[in-house]
Amino acid sequence: MSAVLKDNDVINAIKGMDGWNYDDVYRCIRKEFDFDTFEAAATFVQHVASIANEMGHYPEILIYKKGSVRITATTHDEGGITDNDVALIESVEILVS
Repeated sequence: MSAVLKDNDVINAIKGMDGWNYDDVYRCIRKEFDFDTFEAAATFVQHVASIANEMGHYPEILIYKKGSVRITATTHDEGGITDNDVALIESVEILVS
């Protein structure tokens, strides 16, 4: 198991990753993605699911409205953000760039 990162470490880890926000109350990192269609949002989610499956670390994914997706990363078993969460969101950022 990975150790939970301290607040400052999380903030430093997501610095420079546009749109990712750290919620220190719920101990998670999240970002909203907007797509033109529901189908585009669903395709994005499929790609994120593939990445998560390869890593063995799974985010919460919500598709809402016409084409909006919210990705939330946390390690529930550890009660906070771990290196696995940071690696996951870095991979998502590579996907969208």
